[in-house]
Amino acid sequence: MAPLQCSCPSAPTRPPVEQRGCSSHTVRSQATHSNSGPGDGVQLQRARTRLASAFFAYFVLGWGDGVTGTLLPYFKQDLHLSFLLSSLFWAASATGYALGTISVEHVTRFLGRIRFHTNRPPSVITFPLRSRDNSVPSSEKETSIIGFSRSRSRFYTMMCASVLHAAFFVLMGSKSGFASMMIAYVISAFARSFVSGASNQNVYVPSVSKGGLGFLYGFTSVGGFAAPLVCQSIIATGIRWANFYFGSLVLSALNTSFIIYAFWPTKQELQGDAELAWKLYQTVARHADAASSIMPSMHASPTSSTAPMLRKRDILGPRSELVVTLSAYTAALRNLHTWTSAVFSLIYTGSESTTQGFIVVYLLSTRHASPKTAGYVTSGFWGGMALTRFLWGYLGHIISFRQRKWIVQACIPPTAIAFTMHLLILLVPSFIENAISTAIVGAVYGPIFPANLASARDLLPAEVHLVSLAIIAACASFGAALFPFIAGLLSSTVGAHTLPYITIAQTVAMFAIWFLLPSRPPTAQD
Repeated sequence: MAPLQCSCPSAPTRPPVEQRGCSSHTVRSQATHSNSGPGDGVQLQRARTRLASAFFAYFVLGWGDGVTGTLLPYFKQDLHLSFLLSSLFWAASATGYALGTISVEHVTRFLGRIRFHTNRPPSVITFPLRSRDNSVPSSEKETSIIGFSRSRSRFYTMMCASVLHAAFFVLMGSKSGFASMMIAYVISAFARSFVSGASNQNVYVPSVSKGGLGFLYGFTSVGGFAAPLVCQSIIATGIRWANFYFGSLVLSALNTSFIIYAFWPTKQELQGDAELAWKLYQTVARHADAASSIMPSMHASPTSSTAPMLRKRDILGPRSELVVTLSAYTAALRNLHTWTSAVFSLIYTGSESTTQGFIVVYLLSTRHASPKTAGYVTSGFWGGMALTRFLWGYLGHIISFRQRKWIVQACIPPTAIAFTMHLLILLVPSFIENAISTAIVGAVYGPIFPANLASARDLLPAEVHLVSLAIIAACASFGAALFPFIAGLLSSTVGAHTLPYITIAQTVAMFAIWFLLPSRPPTAQD
């Protein structure tokens, strides 16, 4: 094949980049500013709709996750599972979340691939996947490139997450056995990782304050609050628990419909993506013209057409705005605050998952609670968490670093709220009191995790934020699998009454770690 000519074929119809020495990052900034005028009007118009759709997506995620503790006794009874096997559901969720976190960037890049033409508007539907695009005349193939569309990637990522989560409901409702349920939990967490990653890339609407996005996790807790209420009410009437999952498909259908309506890319958004891709292409082509040694940077598309394709590092992808160097990894791994926050997250998520997952089993076995009402306790836990997470979403960006430090300190230490509630669950043989204590534990647990992330961002240097927050999230996912497994193991070998001993030890450990964190942010980053 003859080498690609350095002059851009779209130059007559696309405005050239005047700065010959500018980088791709500079072009992205210029394109962003150039499209900020008219585009802001479209974003403002659709901002509320998209944010509402994101809220509902998080609600559906919480709906699927929050009911596990309520149904765990029925899983054990119908599938003849031990406590140890039951605890593996949380391990499956951690596995699915880890797989999704690893693959989310590659998937979003793939879903955002689009062929941009000089004489036709971009399309949301078509993908440049065929070996040869026969629908494009040969005269037009020379004036097209394959680039990345952020709006298209956002739309298809949200769609895939919604469809995958619907598959979770189908597998759980089919009652096909323990193996299929494990796969279902992997799929559910995989979809959740896509939507969670969307908090930064996919559901973020630039015209909405980031403070509004703080309510996203509050809607997850609302879903976790509503699902046990509905599920326990259904079971109390004699309907089998599997029908709850089939009925939840209605929510999945609504979620998918809302995503299509809210996140379908507008013509202006696609046109902005096309302008940016062409400017990036022109920049790379000019560099190739200046130095033939970098000619391979513009190579033929895998579609076997004559349209060039931008390299991954030239395409505006999820990580193209920030390049993580080896020194950033080293600095993050050596930073004490990274591991302090990571270990704290590991213990916290373990305590949260263990409490909401095994409290119903504990009440049934030690407090002899009624199977028709015990499931409501899980709803109380999520309800308390929803209240404080909404409150934190409003106050989180208002309170100071020192205030945040001592608010969380008041939630978890010995002689204070969380420790006292777990102690009452252990010592007071009353179902009603234990249910109230569980709801209060959920309320005080609500702000802890977002406060830990906010403290980590304030304590860590900006250049290690991406790596450090990834480590913290990984440890949190691991804790959500490790401690329920330990609780299941102890429940199988010793008894379900061991639950409060685990949670009390976790609150003491969280207090000790949080106490070691500084009360004031650093005045200067090293």
